[in-house]
Amino acid sequence: MNRLFRSLFGMVFAILCSLPAWAADKEQVASPEAQQRELIYCADLMTHEEREAYRASMRAARTQEEKAAVRRAHHEAMQARARERGLDPIECEPSRVRERLRLRQRGGKS
Repeated sequence: MNRLFRSLFGMVFAILCSLPAWAADKEQVASPEAQQRELIYCADLMTHEEREAYRASMRAARTQEEKAAVRRAHHEAMQARARERGLDPIECEPSRVRERLRLRQRGGKS
């Protein structure tokens, strides 16, 4: 019985010790695209096709300057779309940024 207990304990211990390594391998298997996907400014004002086209243009941009130019053009286009729909362009920002911008408009600290 003691021998059986030791062997079972050894197997359980080996399995538990290997779990962190297994979990780390699973994280590395995820595609780089999924790990680096950024939030799209005003994504809720875009169709699925528009979001995919934006992602494709970001992938096609080779340098950081090209990516910044794509982001800037998209940002301006989405602000114009928000104004056309009668929305405040601040509503396109993520909530943490939106609150900071509202505080600044009111004269509060950010």
